[in-house]
Amino acid sequence: MSLPDSSLRERFKVGTKVLFSVMLCWFAIASSACAGGPRWVTGPPYFTTSDAPVVWYTNQPLYFTDPGDLSATVNHAAADAIVAAAAAVWNVPTASLVLSQGGALDEHVSGANTFLGSNGLIFPADVQSSNYLTKQIAVIYDSDGSVTDLLLGNGASNPSGCRQNGVTESVDSIVPAGFIQHALLILNGRCTGPDPEQQMQLQYQLMRAFGRVLGLGWSQTNDNVFTDSPQPTANQALHWPVMHPIDIICGPYTYQCMPQPFTLRPDDLSALAQLYFIAQGTAAAGKMDSLLNANLLVGHISFPTGEGMQGVNVVVRRWQQYTLATQIEDWYSVSSVSGALFRQSNGNPVTGPDPSFTGTEGTTDSQYEGYYDIERVPMLPGDWQVLIVETEPVNPLYTGQYAVGPYVANTVAPSGSDPVLAEGLYGSYTEGYVDFSTTNPASTCSTGADGTEAAPVAAASQGWWSGLLCGYGHSAWSSLAVKANRSVTVEVTAEDEQGSTTTAKAMPVIGLWNSTDALGSLPGVAAAGTAFNGVANGMTTLSASFTQPDQLRIAIADQRGDGRPDFNYQARVLYADSLAPSTVSAAGGTVTITGMGFRTGNTVTVNGVAATVLSWSANTIVATVPSIHALGSNTGLVADVVVTDLSTGGTTVMRHSLNYAAPVAVLSLVSAPSGLVQVAQTASTPFAVKVLSGDGVTPVVGEVVTFTATTGSVLFAACGAASCTLSTDTNGMVSTLVTPLSAGTITLQAAGVDGTVDASFNAAVRVQTVTAVQAIEYIAAGATVAWTPQVSVADNFASTTGLSVGWLAISGPVLVATSSSQVNAQGIAQTLATAGPLVAGEQAVLSACAWMNICASFTTQGVDLAELRLVAVSGAGQTVSADGTFTPVVLQVTDTSYHPVAGAAVQIYQTVDAWQPACPDRGRCPIAPILTASQSSAVSDVNGIVTIVPQQISGIVETTNLAVATGTQGFISLTLQKEP
Repeated sequence: MSLPDSSLRERFKVGTKVLFSVMLCWFAIASSACAGGPRWVTGPPYFTTSDAPVVWYTNQPLYFTDPGDLSATVNHAAADAIVAAAAAVWNVPTASLVLSQGGALDEHVSGANTFLGSNGLIFPADVQSSNYLTKQIAVIYDSDGSVTDLLLGNGASNPSGCRQNGVTESVDSIVPAGFIQHALLILNGRCTGPDPEQQMQLQYQLMRAFGRVLGLGWSQTNDNVFTDSPQPTANQALHWPVMHPIDIICGPYTYQCMPQPFTLRPDDLSALAQLYFIAQGTAAAGKMDSLLNANLLVGHISFPTGEGMQGVNVVVRRWQQYTLATQIEDWYSVSSVSGALFRQSNGNPVTGPDPSFTGTEGTTDSQYEGYYDIERVPMLPGDWQVLIVETEPVNPLYTGQYAVGPYVANTVAPSGSDPVLAEGLYGSYTEGYVDFSTTNPASTCSTGADGTEAAPVAAASQGWWSGLLCGYGHSAWSSLAVKANRSVTVEVTAEDEQGSTTTAKAMPVIGLWNSTDALGSLPGVAAAGTAFNGVANGMTTLSASFTQPDQLRIAIADQRGDGRPDFNYQARVLYADSLAPSTVSAAGGTVTITGMGFRTGNTVTVNGVAATVLSWSANTIVATVPSIHALGSNTGLVADVVVTDLSTGGTTVMRHSLNYAAPVAVLSLVSAPSGLVQVAQTASTPFAVKVLSGDGVTPVVGEVVTFTATTGSVLFAACGAASCTLSTDTNGMVSTLVTPLSAGTITLQAAGVDGTVDASFNAAVRVQTVTAVQAIEYIAAGATVAWTPQVSVADNFASTTGLSVGWLAISGPVLVATSSSQVNAQGIAQTLATAGPLVAGEQAVLSACAWMNICASFTTQGVDLAELRLVAVSGAGQTVSADGTFTPVVLQVTDTSYHPVAGAAVQIYQTVDAWQPACPDRGRCPIAPILTASQSSAVSDVNGIVTIVPQQISGIVETTNLAVATGTQGFISLTLQKEP
């Protein structure tokens, strides 16, 4: 990026000319704040120059004091001493400015000779701006506060407001060439008193006011002194500039909160040098070159797109030559805000060009958009120093009359994170130029999808879209067709580059035009020209209503006319277009609203009465609208439908869009049997209906209603028949109990002159069952076995949990431990039984009964020992390593039909042999020695299972042989291997 014209400081060599002056509005000038250096910067259309700080037309302006006393306790001489001390602070050797007293005003200025005219206060002739050649700065001693009250409003001079109104300043003449011609300083005498601290406070305020009158803006350097985060050091406090925007309040007098309050800081001197620069070799007597033993640092902060980044506070620390990095100063010496010379307010399509004084300040030359200018960095002892350049955001409190930098209405957070740069080996008179970017700033400026004023793009069909106001002065244009008797709300929410809502980036404004409005005209339909007027954070909102169909142009712009790669936004058009069906009965009904910009949580009202929303999407809302009676009407009507977003306050109205039919009497269902009902048992819920008149409240008495069953067979208790005709009572009600006579689906119907209703339920015959879980148990002949018989108890109409089940031995050698037990939550009842001994083929029987007579039986049967067999269930054929372990072997005893047999005696034989490799091809196979042997016995359980733990020797290779026998024919042998 090219550097700005280096002739900037040359302008101050221009001799004084007699120029046409303009009287500027008192408050417009008093509150204007560019700051971070100059208070005002020239630019079109008012100024004839651009990008130059506004300074005095002479570098030796004179002030003239009021000839009267300041107050009863501060006479004229004492007051002049206060003024002289405050003015003397600004007479420094490094700036060409010489501020001194020129004499006295012609009269004591007060409410007696000052009055309010149509264009502001009218002062005595010698105090007016037209007298600037004779008296440049008029210092008024407002002894009774009357002038302050005239200027700021009745009561403004009250001592309780002295922090704000102790001194009032105004620059009331600035000419198009960019020079200050005249200014006033009004000292409120009511802010003085017997305590010397009161006069010191007034002197402190006057000193700062002189800085403003001379053209200095506010500055942010070591701002933690103001915020107290982090807690400031003594050096940071000593380098907090006199021209800080807002005082610290630490007691009744703010000057006491600042060490050495009447000494300019390096940052103040740098700002003063920017306005009243002394070029090398041009210093007058008593002055010195501005850059003698000092450095100048200028440059640009830019986005990767090349656009300058405004509003970034550039701060500098110093690093003395030949010292360690640990010796870098821990305070900032000077600062400058990027873009301070650039356009403050560019205007926008919604509000048009900015007619205020702010709208003419600053150049439109884009090379100044991210330009910063630190005019004077004093040198530490030595021949050179390194400058540590850093950036920080401007404190968001510094807006309006306290603004620091080009953003007056609202601060803008820098994009990316703050870098730390070590720059140069700077000696006396060195002028450094450093262009840089922050770390990871927004890097795209893609606005190709945006429409233009002449060719707007259609608004997104869902009513939601994201955009970017990128490029200085950029605006985005959309189009939207609306129907008659509709309203629309447009919402724009500012976002940062991460998509988070913010008020520290773009300041969105919105305009609506008819498509036929002339290009370049102000909005012909509606405008939101002030950002963030919505209830939601970071949101600007605009609503408009239409009586006729319209095609709209929608513009989104920045209030300041700015545009940057980090000015993201989300736009929304909330618009309800149509309704289906558009006519409902007096009882209301379900409707679908079609439009755009809807979301979950949006509410719907009909003539102010809430509807029940059933579902949402971006383009549809399905809702059940209230009855006409809920709307307070007994006749048909056409209602308004309103969709509201409670989180933003946005609404869209469809006027006269929903037709309600005239009310008619309605027969409706009150109750009916449901679910499963037992055949031949009367249902507990009656079949009941109600007939109400068209208002939905008044009952219809005496209407004949006929009850029938259109499916299945029933008996209506009220008539004792399959069909029943009754009349409504005084409540409009009629009902009867119902007994189903057939199984299956039963459909009931109630019919009258005002309607028919149906209701259905299922009927079934009751079924109760008791089922043995295992109906037969096989036991070895001669054995006695204990087992747990179980039954499953079920009822298709009722839970069986807790039902009592009786147990009874019927025949043979069988006993039960308890004669009854209860059904558990799983529908199972059980008891403990013992059967045997039985001979082969003999049976013993027991039974389990519920509900007295619904039973299941259990049979135990003796099995001949010759029929017993052994079956391997698991663990056979195991082969493991030497350090492994065999798992248990599980066998089952069965009969020849593979029924498990309980109570069978089982003999178990085990040997552990040394492991042998495979036999050789020739010769005898060696016989492995037996390492150990064992014999044991077991009895099969109720499932015929026998579990055997294999005998084994830990840690060696071996072979375990098992031989197991039961009865006279049951036998099985197994071999388990531990191999190397």
